[in-house]
Amino acid sequence: MTGILVSVVPTHSSPSADSSVLGSTLPEHILRLLQPGPKLNLGVAVEFAWCLHYIICSQVDNTLLISHGGLSTLGLLLLDMAGAVQRTEDTGLELLACPVLRCLSNLLTEAAMEVVGGQNQLEDERVVAALFILLQFFLQKQPSLLPEGLWLLNNLTANSPSFCTSLLSMDLIEPLLQLLPVSNVVSILVLTVLCNVAEKGPAYCQRLWPGPLLSCLIGTLAFPDIEVVGQSLELLQLLFLYQPEAAKDFLQQSGLQVLERHQEEAQLQDRVHALQQTALHQ
Repeated sequence: MTGILVSVVPTHSSPSADSSVLGSTLPEHILRLLQPGPKLNLGVAVEFAWCLHYIICSQVDNTLLISHGGLSTLGLLLLDMAGAVQRTEDTGLELLACPVLRCLSNLLTEAAMEVVGGQNQLEDERVVAALFILLQFFLQKQPSLLPEGLWLLNNLTANSPSFCTSLLSMDLIEPLLQLLPVSNVVSILVLTVLCNVAEKGPAYCQRLWPGPLLSCLIGTLAFPDIEVVGQSLELLQLLFLYQPEAAKDFLQQSGLQVLERHQEEAQLQDRVHALQQTALHQ
């Protein structure tokens, strides 16, 4: 499983009402109120961020929101939140983080990647660095928000080699792997992000290995959750395809014995067999 993930919240408003909202100046006013700075009121920002989230989930014309600077405004707000949690532990910004992360994630499903990475939109390394600061904050203070941050990271890396490059160049693979034990949901999202990186080709897999990735994946193959195991198999298949040396290391670390545990599971049989063949014939 790779690719962009979408969140849609049921709404009772009519398409014509949603179009009227988008056609008005309301979205521009909301974005202006969400501009980071000394005048930003946290309580007001939280309410308007959720308002923007529901507008985006209506999926009427998100490209219009992007043209109004939605991505750049939310990206700057993300940077501001990361700076705030570094300055103080008790910011209350976790209340704002959830709708902002969801807004960004959903807008990224609409934006062409050349627009996302363009001027006045999202700057790769700054956004990735800010997101990891927030992930560490969530890990300590609000673990329930980790999937929101990882969902955004997935949508950033799904179709963008530049965001994948940022992950690698900033040495963020190991901090990402440290999130694997948190929960099955978090594990699946972490593995999906890593698949996004690996599927970009040999140059990316070469930077994923050697390192702690392989031993971590042998560990996740022992997880009882079938989705976690399935995503681990997908990542290993990509890694072996583009970095054959990793397959040899897998065999040396008794990887085949770990795979044998899943040979009788109907949902995994084909992928287990395919990975065994790949590992043995590299």
